[in-house]
Amino acid sequence: MNKIMQRLLDKNNPENTVVCVVMRVEEDNDTEYECVGVLMEEDEDMIRVAFNAKNDKVVDDLKINRSNIIGIQIIDPSTIKKY
Repeated sequence: MNKIMQRLLDKNNPENTVVCVVMRVEEDNDTEYECVGVLMEEDEDMIRVAFNAKNDKVVDDLKINRSNIIGIQIIDPSTIKKY
């Protein structure tokens, strides 16, 4: 199974699933974007990645069509540099 179509979110795991997503905004556009966030939900056609939360409520998130995802990988949160 293609990793892009593979389920990454484990709803039984209380830890956040941090992902790095490489995507394009539109299928016909060759410009690639990379983002890191918490995988909030996923289904066959889309994923939702959150970037910012305040008082346990998501403030910023993206809904990304799977057809626009070039690559996705789970990241160990301990490897993220804090500034």
